[in-house]
Amino acid sequence: MTIEGQEQPQKEHNGNQVLDIPIPQMPVTAQKGGPETTSVVSHVSDELHQTTSDSDRHQIVPKRMIHILLDGILKNYHTYKVKFLKLNPTIGLLPFLAMTNAFGLLIIACSYYLSVEQYGVYVLEGLFLAGLSIMLVPDFLRLLSAKPARLERISLLLMLGICFYCVFFMTSPLHVSWYDEFLHWRTVSDILGTKHLFSVNSMLPTSPYYAGLEIVTDAICTTTGLSPFYAGVIVILIARVIIILALFLLYEHITGSSRMASIAVLIYMTNPHFLLFDSLFSYETLALPLAMFLFYILVRFQITNKEQRGIVAMAWIVLAAVALTHHMTDYVSIGLLLLWTLVSLLRPVAWQTRIHLAAISLFGLLFALMYAFLMRGNPVWGYLSEYFGGTFNELAHIITRTGSARTLFSGTDQVSPLWDRLLMMASVGIITCCLPFGLLCLIRTKRQSAFLIVLGLFSLLYPLTQAFRFTQFGAEITDRAAAFLYLPISYILVLLLTYFWSPPIHSPKKRLGWIITFLLSAGGDDTARRLRQRTTLFITCALAIVFLGSVILALGTNLSGLPGPYIVEADARSVGPEGIEAAKWSLLALGSGNPIGTDRINQMLMSTYGNQRIITNLNDKVDISPLFFSSQFSSDDRAIIQYTQIRYLVVDLRMSNALPLNGFYFESDQPKSPIPKEVLTKFDTIPQINRFFDSGNIVIYDVRGLDNG
Repeated sequence: MTIEGQEQPQKEHNGNQVLDIPIPQMPVTAQKGGPETTSVVSHVSDELHQTTSDSDRHQIVPKRMIHILLDGILKNYHTYKVKFLKLNPTIGLLPFLAMTNAFGLLIIACSYYLSVEQYGVYVLEGLFLAGLSIMLVPDFLRLLSAKPARLERISLLLMLGICFYCVFFMTSPLHVSWYDEFLHWRTVSDILGTKHLFSVNSMLPTSPYYAGLEIVTDAICTTTGLSPFYAGVIVILIARVIIILALFLLYEHITGSSRMASIAVLIYMTNPHFLLFDSLFSYETLALPLAMFLFYILVRFQITNKEQRGIVAMAWIVLAAVALTHHMTDYVSIGLLLLWTLVSLLRPVAWQTRIHLAAISLFGLLFALMYAFLMRGNPVWGYLSEYFGGTFNELAHIITRTGSARTLFSGTDQVSPLWDRLLMMASVGIITCCLPFGLLCLIRTKRQSAFLIVLGLFSLLYPLTQAFRFTQFGAEITDRAAAFLYLPISYILVLLLTYFWSPPIHSPKKRLGWIITFLLSAGGDDTARRLRQRTTLFITCALAIVFLGSVILALGTNLSGLPGPYIVEADARSVGPEGIEAAKWSLLALGSGNPIGTDRINQMLMSTYGNQRIITNLNDKVDISPLFFSSQFSSDDRAIIQYTQIRYLVVDLRMSNALPLNGFYFESDQPKSPIPKEVLTKFDTIPQINRFFDSGNIVIYDVRGLDNG
């Protein structure tokens, strides 16, 4: 029995032209005496006849829920609106591109080493950006080509996604070092230690109530014996694989092309948070892949238009998992579902789809509201309302000119180099300028699809969120929103890219450089469709600028998120052996659970390594920064200590060396100058306060004597 045929292009209408997107096939012959091959072919044929009718035999819907995410990856046939075709299983240039990615990682590792050895930020930046470019550009050129098989495209995306995680992992391969990671590490440590949920986390009170990430990490720790750090690495890697596969299958369903889907996923990887923030041990890192998986399930259900209770039930379960993992991801997902439901009422959508969309949207909304307001002790509403209320209030003052705007692309006393500022502005500008043209393409060609209209409407928030860059406390809203907004942006940019497809080039080697020719044409004949040289270079350069600018935006001033010498209050660059050992000493010498007042960096170290009770404005509604800013120890300082029942003060004398890079030493202070050293050591003159730990830069004071004084 033989299944064979010539390569058939799938035609996609786009405005005034028709795009031919080749779908590769491979003739497969069942040899005599080969029962394995015969059984595979007969099984596929039987499934095709059992799951389709005469009118829609071009669609194949797997029966089992376990195949929802991996459908079309492990099977060797395509399932979306095409006839039964065999796919080419070759991996093409994957080994070659694996070498280029490894070489890029090597260059990045060298940049980290040279930065730690204090060769300067320019050496770090040059080598780091060069390594990222070596990883991104060849992979993108290969995905632009029509020649890679579907398996090769998926493999390339997974390889690049894991390599991007390695870029983050190499910044701190032995322990967590980013501020958000410490917040969630405390929660998972409490779960491991107490064997129950909902412990108090004064650093992030919402974390114990949205502990999906911590619960999965705890399960791996208890079953394998791994430390929370390495168990978290496993969870993050699994989450990264899920988000790449979910995005690929989602884009493939709405574009009908694995080629377009792979390009869209790569564009999504260029968002400011994918490389670093979505690699952190943080609840968004797990919730975001689950949300993408949710939308893939629902889009698949809508397109197939089949009554599959298993698929619908899985969507409800995934939405509940998102709700228990991260509040903001859940709220954004519910908002998109509600908008999708509303738009579906105005578009030609099957009534079954409308019912299921309305049901799951209502379920998600009620579940989120009940968990936020009826769950005893859940502080999420106060936490979010305080943060967003302050941010919008600050933005209103800036608009009405009653307040000053934050200086863009700069720290407290440092300004990014000119080329960094140009890259960051170009990154945002390219996306903003391309969106209107992509939306025009969407309106002209895809306006009948309710889900694609939702994506178009959602993408309009991108230019609006840029306004928060001018605020002090809401600047991170812009970058965090990109993780969600790049879902529609990636599709819209791919839709716009279709207008750059060129007619056939019969002699590409005469018109393209040998590198581009090799990447675009390897594995196929020279008569296949491909991009012109100028168009290819233009698109590649634009994407590289978007990616590198996004990375610099995420890393902050002078790439402070990467390894290097100590910087005052700069999150990862402020975490070092001295602070870690001081926190460990506090646990051994003082025990756990002592109320402690200290600066932002030592808060997270004392909370995790020291297992101490940190006094914060977020949880205790008391600002302890006056203790450290006052020139003399006053009665007000004594009142703060007695009211909060602080037992120990941890003073980092390095706060006198420079202004905080992040803008504040504690939680909400905005200092204009460094704290003088004599102010930080004023506690030495108070008889009731004992200085009983001194590592040179970090001093711990015992203030329990003030209760008797």
